[in-house]
Amino acid sequence: VPITPDEAVLGAKIEVPTPDGAVTVNIPAGIRSGQSLRLRGKGWPKPKEGRGDQMVKISIVPPKDLTPVEREYYEKINAARTFNPRSNLQQIRL
Repeated sequence: VPITPDEAVLGAKIEVPTPDGAVTVNIPAGIRSGQSLRLRGKGWPKPKEGRGDQMVKISIVPPKDLTPVEREYYEKINAARTFNPRSNLQQIRL
């Protein structure tokens, strides 16, 4: 399921399709692309076992085209950011 960067950072409630129709899923704040969420009992029916679980894999999708306002906000976030996701790479010698 694709989500936006702000939904990944802040968390969100989104609609996810299931075999029985859409359900609302809580996306936890700080989720990473590639993580999966389990929807218990929302998968396809299994003979003699009832419903299986549905796994929802998260994909964070950045916008391709930004409005001027969106670009301004992303630039402000960039300027104020304290988190460095590559900090552990500074210790690696190749």
